[in-house]
Amino acid sequence: IITLVATAGTACILVLVVMFFTSSTGRILLGNLALPGEYDDEQAFLRDEEEALEEMDDISRSNYLQARSFQEANPPDSVQTDISLSQHMAIQEKGVSAWQFEPDFENGATCMVEAHTEVIFSDADCSVQTNLPIPRQNEIYYWEAKLYEKPSTSVVSIGLATKPYPPFRLPGYHRYSVAYDSLGNKRLNQPFKPTRKYGPPLVEGDVVGVGYSPRSNTVFFTKNGQKLDEAAHNMRQNLFPTIGANGPCVVHVNFGHAGFVYIAANVNKWGLAPAHGNLAPPPPYGVEHGSILLERGSEASSQQYRSLPGPSARPRLSS
Repeated sequence: IITLVATAGTACILVLVVMFFTSSTGRILLGNLALPGEYDDEQAFLRDEEEALEEMDDISRSNYLQARSFQEANPPDSVQTDISLSQHMAIQEKGVSAWQFEPDFENGATCMVEAHTEVIFSDADCSVQTNLPIPRQNEIYYWEAKLYEKPSTSVVSIGLATKPYPPFRLPGYHRYSVAYDSLGNKRLNQPFKPTRKYGPPLVEGDVVGVGYSPRSNTVFFTKNGQKLDEAAHNMRQNLFPTIGANGPCVVHVNFGHAGFVYIAANVNKWGLAPAHGNLAPPPPYGVEHGSILLERGSEASSQQYRSLPGPSARPRLSS
């Protein structure tokens, strides 16, 4: 009897474990659930990948495999992405201006950045990430990107990704990333097919907002100040603002140095950091009065100038 009871108890435990790790569709959850945005069923991803590779042309297949190899050689944990002490001090001094986009030219980036937050894309597929990740202290962090110039033939993708991310691919097309693209699709970890129509298509002049909650590990997007549905869950690793495009366009980004289109972000102060840090600004150009250092420098210069020999005392150059 004792043996039968023990056997029955073991069987019940196994059944409960299987039920716990089974999704609502009846599929068993596979893979490492601690990674952000992992597929609930790894086998489903592999099937989609196999089907997509068969349908891709040679160039698309080569680009995808190149990006997959890049991520296999450079997984998210391969570089230090936590905000360091020196970076924390830079945030204290500069405020939100500490965040800036940095193209990864060594790995094939073709886009350019002006004024730290104005991204200019050309004909080739390219993405660019910030130097700093989203902080994790507050409840929500938020930033916005405006499609300043956007031809109808160019696809723009705006979102978050871990670092390193292949700079020759758009965010949302590979692990571990999520994005809202200008076709109106939500992209999550794969380029094979959109998960579903997420929002309206994007045109020139539209503003896309990206919100992230470190507490719930969720991501949401806004379009022209209107919040859309939550786009991703379980995004637990350090995430970097990431923008990509497959054609010519210009995107201007606001990390919080100006007002947001999304009103709730202004009311709750969801910017990445204060608009201004504690770094003292330089003295206004051309203002000398009231500055002891400038006054003394001016007096010393005048005295030195008066002590210089006049034209008559200047030695003649030898011929």
